[in-house]
Amino acid sequence: MTKGQETKQEIVRKAAPLFNQKGYAGTSLSDLMDATGLQKGGIYRHFSGKEELATEAFDYSWQKAVTGRLEGVENLPDSVDRLKKMVDNFIDMRAGLVPGGCPLMNTAIEADDGNTVLRNRARKALQGWITRLSRIAVDGIHKHEIDTRIKPRKIVGMDHRQPGGSLVDQPAPKR
Repeated sequence: MTKGQETKQEIVRKAAPLFNQKGYAGTSLSDLMDATGLQKGGIYRHFSGKEELATEAFDYSWQKAVTGRLEGVENLPDSVDRLKKMVDNFIDMRAGLVPGGCPLMNTAIEADDGNTVLRNRARKALQGWITRLSRIAVDGIHKHEIDTRIKPRKIVGMDHRQPGGSLVDQPAPKR
């Protein structure tokens, strides 16, 4: 990894909590400079603009959240236990994974106002999460661990209807 790539990763790592706590609109260049210790040129040498940095910061935060929520899940052979472990991880780790809470929820709520790049990134993250949960449910149905009358999308649909899920499924309001 080059020094430039290391610097870019470090900027993302330090900017991610700011964007997650303050949002895209609430995070100023001054905030980013304070957090990174770099001047404007030192930050934007690595990014085309604030939106690109915010998008990479979301990806970084979301990956941290997903990694934490999946901790210990793959070691469990039973699909129901895997789903329960994911819920337990979500509850037990929700405050400690990423400062400011769930990056998907935070980004979806803020991006609902019209930032299409971040809204699309949040939508993609939500769809990936739903797909992951659905695959576990399908696996459980095939192994007869989950009743065959259960529809996998219905199991994960409870999460999908939580605030944030419905927001990323809606188009941006017309202005």
